[in-house]
Amino acid sequence: MTGEHIWSRRIADELWSGIVTPLTFTMLADLMAEHMVRRRLDNAGLSRLAASPVFRLSRGHVYVNASLVAEVMREVPTVFASEGLLELLPEGLRQSVRESGRSLLSPTLGTIVLNLGLHERGWMPWTRAEVFRVEASRIAPDLAALAVASDAPSSVLASTINEVRARLGSFLEAVSWGMIHAYVFFHLTAQLIARWAPDQSASIAELTSGLDGIRTFEIHDELLGCAIAVRADAELRAAVMGDPLRVAALCLSGGLGAFGTRIRMLIERHGHRLVGRDLSYATWRERPAVVIEMVQKLLQADPRESAGDRRARHDEVVRRVSAAVAAGLGGSLRLLVFERSFAWCRTYYVLRENMRYHADLFLSALRSLALTAASRMVALGQLREREDVFYLEAGELQDALLDRDERAGVLAERAAMRRGSYAAFRSGNAPESFVGEDLEIAAATESAPSRPAEGLALRGLGVSPGRAVGSARVVHSVEDLRELRAGEVIVATSTDPSWTSLLAVGGAIVLEMGGLLSHGAIVARELGIPAVVNVAQATRLLATGDRIVVDGRAGTVALA
Repeated sequence: MTGEHIWSRRIADELWSGIVTPLTFTMLADLMAEHMVRRRLDNAGLSRLAASPVFRLSRGHVYVNASLVAEVMREVPTVFASEGLLELLPEGLRQSVRESGRSLLSPTLGTIVLNLGLHERGWMPWTRAEVFRVEASRIAPDLAALAVASDAPSSVLASTINEVRARLGSFLEAVSWGMIHAYVFFHLTAQLIARWAPDQSASIAELTSGLDGIRTFEIHDELLGCAIAVRADAELRAAVMGDPLRVAALCLSGGLGAFGTRIRMLIERHGHRLVGRDLSYATWRERPAVVIEMVQKLLQADPRESAGDRRARHDEVVRRVSAAVAAGLGGSLRLLVFERSFAWCRTYYVLRENMRYHADLFLSALRSLALTAASRMVALGQLREREDVFYLEAGELQDALLDRDERAGVLAERAAMRRGSYAAFRSGNAPESFVGEDLEIAAATESAPSRPAEGLALRGLGVSPGRAVGSARVVHSVEDLRELRAGEVIVATSTDPSWTSLLAVGGAIVLEMGGLLSHGAIVARELGIPAVVNVAQATRLLATGDRIVVDGRAGTVALA
């Protein structure tokens, strides 16, 4: 691959989103690049591409090498490079992929498949889901075996961090092909519907709602059950609405009867979830009040479909689309192809969403180890505050634990300086894409969005059908969701799976980043909320309180 790389936040948002601290990036990025990209390319016989850089952290945001993604897409048959996948690429790269012209009979494809058969374990779609299931079942016991006491020697702490990261690498090996299959079969199924059932009102969005086995929505249904129980008890409702922190403490201390038991069990099972996609965010176990706040919000939300209702709607859509695909000459063969593609679409759609749930087990473990190290470093004068540890790089943390660091004041100053820079990154401008090494120039020269006096109309990618009118609520973090009122339109850069039950209060979702398989899109479809993503500068052009109209099918956002 020659020339300057094109770097994209749009692709990165499928794996990372929002501000990412140096510790998180250096702990995870190379692992992800190695296990999810480089080894896959090497094993496919594409070693010339495997040498390319994959991720880059700039101004607190992660960028993916879009040029590398485009090169890989040119190597596979164009039937798999759907328009939905091409949406992830910057505009300048899309046409070159469209023109690559690879067919299913391409010798290149045959060579890739042969190489993968020789070097990859269970990469095929009919085996990969089981590889992932087995791997996921081993995570919790493996991490429990790696747990160390808070007073363990610093050298042991450093070694354990490396062991957890190595175990994460094994998980990423299992995830890699599952993620690829999720994108391929989601978009392939969408293409088959458009070609063979064009008159059906059902879309891929409706076909992938109501699926069983997605942990995020199983937790959401548990929280809905808690809200229903609270709604029937006036005294408990008053407590939940009045003081979530106190209610959480009572639940964890054994109080509040059956409701308290349900909350304790939920946190015991799912307390490893982080409230954001960075090690700097607390877990539910650390901040149990966030779980009560979700119940609080669900008390204010209009009742939505139950899990049973969602499944029934899903089954009816599948029957209708299948009948349309099977109609006419050659229908039996078309139906066979559609059913196989859709079966893998469902399997890997669930896997793609559950991947983050299981990944939180590793993030929770790494966060705990980092904070244990930070407490010691503060006592030794190596850091000013515990939270400064997230602004170190992984190598710097290792060196400090192994007494290989520079003098303490230098490390503390470095971490504090980076933390100060991140305050500016959170409120600053980071372009969606840039070329070569010119991010700073791109960020500096990209003009601030200008809001017209009237007639503001924005376009993006519609990812969840429906139309909603409501007041905008601009959200920069989970804390901002505390102010969310029922029916308001959530406007954010991106969302997190742990926000799901808070998002259920919203009337619609508008995101600056994301695609059809981003978490915000998946959550919106499951909750039946209209959503539009890839709306450039939405959080700057829209303001809290604006009355807006969101069309999740047309992909438009406008002032009402």
